[in-house]
Amino acid sequence: MKKARNIYFIILLIFDLIALIYGISTLSISSDEAEIYFGEKGSFLVFSHSLLYYITHFGTFIFGQNDFGLRLPILLFHFLSCLLLCKLAQKYTKTHLDIFLSLLLFILLPGTVASALLVNEASIVIFLTLAILCAYEYQKKWLFYPLLILALCVDQSFNILFLTFFFFGIYKKDFILLSLSLVLFGINISFYGFDVGGRPRGYFLDTLGIFSACFSPLVFIYFFYVIYRLMFKDNKSLLWFLMSITFIFCSLLSLRQKLYLEDFLPFCVICTPLLVKTFMESYRVRLPKFRLKYKIFIECTAIFLLFCYFVIIGNQFLYYFISNPKRHFANNYHFAKELSQELKKQNIFAIRVSDSLQKRLKFYGIKESNTLYLRSIKNGKESIKDQSIIKIKLGKFEKIYQVKSYK
Repeated sequence: MKKARNIYFIILLIFDLIALIYGISTLSISSDEAEIYFGEKGSFLVFSHSLLYYITHFGTFIFGQNDFGLRLPILLFHFLSCLLLCKLAQKYTKTHLDIFLSLLLFILLPGTVASALLVNEASIVIFLTLAILCAYEYQKKWLFYPLLILALCVDQSFNILFLTFFFFGIYKKDFILLSLSLVLFGINISFYGFDVGGRPRGYFLDTLGIFSACFSPLVFIYFFYVIYRLMFKDNKSLLWFLMSITFIFCSLLSLRQKLYLEDFLPFCVICTPLLVKTFMESYRVRLPKFRLKYKIFIECTAIFLLFCYFVIIGNQFLYYFISNPKRHFANNYHFAKELSQELKKQNIFAIRVSDSLQKRLKFYGIKESNTLYLRSIKNGKESIKDQSIIKIKLGKFEKIYQVKSYK
């Protein structure tokens, strides 16, 4: 029976892995990712470059300088996070079904899918946070405290985790935990800083919109409901403190300034075990004839999440349906790879383009040129010299360029 249960987990993870690998194959490096790969000065406390710089270079060293080498290390963090989430869910939920649903919800959340595909700190933050939570919940203090201190050196966004453990330490009357958390929070703020400058402006609605997009609207509504419902109950869990403080902290600060929500959202998507636990407890205490509204909620949520999941994974197909390619939500993650392939077909390995595109092409082996440049051709007016024409087709849209010489 146990082997049969494990098969479902394995099938889910394999399916997610295959889908994400397909998603990687459709993406190009973006401008922000190119900045990271080619040496953006980051917030990593120990070295001069960002942690992602070293991770992506390690990936391309192993798998070659291509999209798979760039993104597979991020995918590995996602896979390890899935395993840790199952381990964490064992502490919060009662049955194997609840653990499976916690993992399924985590995998399907749009924010999780984005963190697994794109080169950013979210995947590392999710993985390390889950490791810290598991170490605490399983009372592995020899591992918990070193990991908590290590988080200080990884990314500035862990200030919210330190703040969570500070309040949780007060709640549990754990002097060591609250003292260490307060010290780490202070060091984090003093070293990385916290921007509170500028003219106060309200971004609360923007914040709610991004939270809704990260979770999907129905899950976000239930996320907020769980925070409110468990507020008045005894024996509050660590996950409740994490999701509550993250949401409250973001909401209060967004009343004054715009936030980089990628610094906060990773701490919310890992709370799926608590969402599933709360929902299943309400579901199971009711007689079958009174479960209809819960079943409707599950079905609507599942349909919406699956739709979002496949739209994100197969986002290139949207070019067949939208009227303007610039309105595509992942437009910045396309075109560069296709352009580099077309240039190489014409034995062009150096060309001058815009600065943002120049770094993207550099990743694919196209250097900057002082003799050739790329000119966009509008309205299909092509040059007589067909060999200098570059055509890029994305869905129903076709971009046409001509290779020109400065001479």
